[in-house]
Amino acid sequence: MINSLGRLISILYRKGNIYKNMILEDFNITASEQPFLSSLFNEDGVSQEYLSSKLLLDKASTTRSLQSLIDKGYIKKKRDDNDKRINRIFLTEKSKSIEKEIKARLENWNDILTSDLNESEKEMAYLILNKMVNNLNSCKKR
Repeated sequence: MINSLGRLISILYRKGNIYKNMILEDFNITASEQPFLSSLFNEDGVSQEYLSSKLLLDKASTTRSLQSLIDKGYIKKKRDDNDKRINRIFLTEKSKSIEKEIKARLENWNDILTSDLNESEKEMAYLILNKMVNNLNSCKKR
């Protein structure tokens, strides 16, 4: 089989989503909802538009995922006090109470991915993947 970085990255992505769906099933959180919670764990109260931009997702996908998390009681949406066009997204007590467990379960995925890599190889993997992301961020439409 011909080596293809795109194919390998795609496999990692799909298997990562399968893993996330499995480990987050107890909380009724999906792999597509998890990045929103993780972002809010780091920066609570950001705008809906900011989350779309940060996660590189379109507004429709963001709206669907956020509405699902609202319905499940993990987040709440509030209009910005100064600009009524902006929706701010906040964690609820329900989501705050599971933050440590979610982070621990997600960290385990990194441990699985790097289980047979030494520290130098781990650093190199992160360096190379970050360079690939930067290459995409700096490329122009052709």
